[in-house]
Amino acid sequence: MINVKNVVAARLLSAAVAAGMIATASTAAADAWPGCPEDHPSGPCHWCPGNPPVQTGNHVTNPVRWDESVCHTYWYVYFGQGNVAQNIFEGDAPPPPPPPADPGPFVIDRNNCQQILGIFCPKA
Repeated sequence: MINVKNVVAARLLSAAVAAGMIATASTAAADAWPGCPEDHPSGPCHWCPGNPPVQTGNHVTNPVRWDESVCHTYWYVYFGQGNVAQNIFEGDAPPPPPPPADPGPFVIDRNNCQQILGIFCPKA
């Protein structure tokens, strides 16, 4: 049998986690990388000799490999789509984002909500 206190605690915990993720995402979206426009931090970004290194998340295992004697226009892309680092694409137009991943069998949607959540499934 489902304990009501556990259900309420789980909902409060997931609401707190969601609020924290929204706050973090809004803070991160406001700060552009050096060389990138404030209103569109994924690009197009510009780097020239003398500027700080382009941030990839890990300059040791994922360094940017390009001619450091000329200026470059680059974009932040999904990991694995870059051409000068795994998440940095140099060029005029970046590749399109990958298609969304299959959520798997453990996602609750309208088709399986009643079966999984029972009386707690919203009637929407």
